[in-house]
Amino acid sequence: MLRGFDTFRKRITLLSGGLLLSLSLVLIASFYQLTSTRLSQASGESLVSLSQSVSNMLTANLLEREREIFLLSQRSSLFKSQNLNELQEAIDQIKSSYKNYAWIGFADANGVVLASGDGMLAGADVSQRPWFIHGSKGPFVSDVHKALLLENLLPKPKDGTPIRFVDFSAPVIGENGELKGVVVTHADWVWVKEVLESSLTEASKRRAIDIFIIDKDHNILYPDNSLNDIKVPEGLPGNSQFKSVTWQDGQKYLTSLVSVTPLKSTNLGWQIVVRQPLSIAMATVNEVHKLLLLFGGLATLFCMFLAYRFASTLSRPLERLALTAQSIEQGNRNATFQDDSKLSEVASLSCSLEKMMSSLLVREQSLMQMNVTLETKVRTRTAELEASNRSLEVIIRKDPLTHSYNRLALDEALLGEYNAAKQTQQTFAVIMADVDYFKKVNDVYGHTVGDTVLKNMAVLFASIVGNKGMVARFGGEEFTVLLPKFSVEEARVIAESLRAALEKEDMSDGLFVTASFGVAIYKEDDSLYEQVLNRADAALYDAKEQGRNRVVVNKAC
Repeated sequence: MLRGFDTFRKRITLLSGGLLLSLSLVLIASFYQLTSTRLSQASGESLVSLSQSVSNMLTANLLEREREIFLLSQRSSLFKSQNLNELQEAIDQIKSSYKNYAWIGFADANGVVLASGDGMLAGADVSQRPWFIHGSKGPFVSDVHKALLLENLLPKPKDGTPIRFVDFSAPVIGENGELKGVVVTHADWVWVKEVLESSLTEASKRRAIDIFIIDKDHNILYPDNSLNDIKVPEGLPGNSQFKSVTWQDGQKYLTSLVSVTPLKSTNLGWQIVVRQPLSIAMATVNEVHKLLLLFGGLATLFCMFLAYRFASTLSRPLERLALTAQSIEQGNRNATFQDDSKLSEVASLSCSLEKMMSSLLVREQSLMQMNVTLETKVRTRTAELEASNRSLEVIIRKDPLTHSYNRLALDEALLGEYNAAKQTQQTFAVIMADVDYFKKVNDVYGHTVGDTVLKNMAVLFASIVGNKGMVARFGGEEFTVLLPKFSVEEARVIAESLRAALEKEDMSDGLFVTASFGVAIYKEDDSLYEQVLNRADAALYDAKEQGRNRVVVNKAC
């Protein structure tokens, strides 16, 4: 970890610099956390204040338009006579008083337009328009919607955005309480742009502040989002609150939200969302942070320089002692650790090293003699271990009960014969033998007598097979005989000899047993040595089924 800092002076320098740097980073981080929290709070509150200001202005404008159309609906004198000239004059007067009234009109109870600004849509049937349906029941303010009937009658906006309206309608009620019609005005949505632009100062624009108006379903009403290139993210702050939110461009924005105050007639559910890139909101703190980091770095370098100079006065005597030790390591037995340093710790160390070197020279001679003796013992123990390993190799291939070969030894021998047969086309035979009714022997005479039967059986088989093959205990009361270079007929003769001899052998105090034998021979198309065993085992079970105490040769041989 300290590679490259392998001297005392370097490590003291590194330690001093690291401590100072750590302290600087802690102080800078604490200051940055404090200032960033306070600035974030101030910026967020500023955005909330701006959102609230826009909301108030928007609410005031909506209330004014709502009140204006409501007052028009209450002027009953305008709607009494069949002559609607006075109503037409009032409509023209109201339309001229506010430039963003795109259209004002009056429709009778059947939804037929009787009077309108500039005569536009006069005689048109508007009974199915939402403003008429809702306005006939009471004062109504609609959500933002595109122009339908008026789209081709009004001039197109210069910026190419679609014409959008907010409808303000109210019912006209007669003296007898009957509905006489509905008055309505379509306010061009551009008035919102004027409201928002009046709220943004030049300073706010330089700070890259964006203002959005969204509906209750979080659809963007302002600015125009007809291409759906802006998505309102999930997790917006609560009403009159702010927080950092990641928008669809992957950038974090300090975002505030304020709900527009519901109108008396209609709760539009609009919300004002104001956002500012977090990087811009925190720009001042980041600049201060960079200056503090620069100052901390320079202070650390200066302190490291002072620490290096101080550490050098301590390390030089130690370096001289190290050179002396290196000289001794290279074979110079006349070198001395005496040093003229005025530091008492270094002088004491020099004296101790001198005494230690003298003691080590004495022990060196003793160790050389001990090394010669140890090498002799190692050679002797190695030879003993090799002999033990050879004995162990023999033991692990013997069956502990019958002292014949076990399954491991049999598998190794079978694999060797199989590989040899593949190369030389010489055959080999396998005899499988299983004691008949051996469970009955164990149940009647006990397992000790059963073990005696297996031992005697192994001795008998080994005496008959001799050096012609290999006898192994396959498992339980089952034995296997491997006969290299034997034909099937020769193997059958050996199996018959084993069967006959076993039948006559007194196993224990007049106890005689028999066995069933299966014989199989290697075939050239065998792909595994186990196939010979499987065929011999199949022949063994045929012998069992045919009445036991007999030899059966596998039919495939």
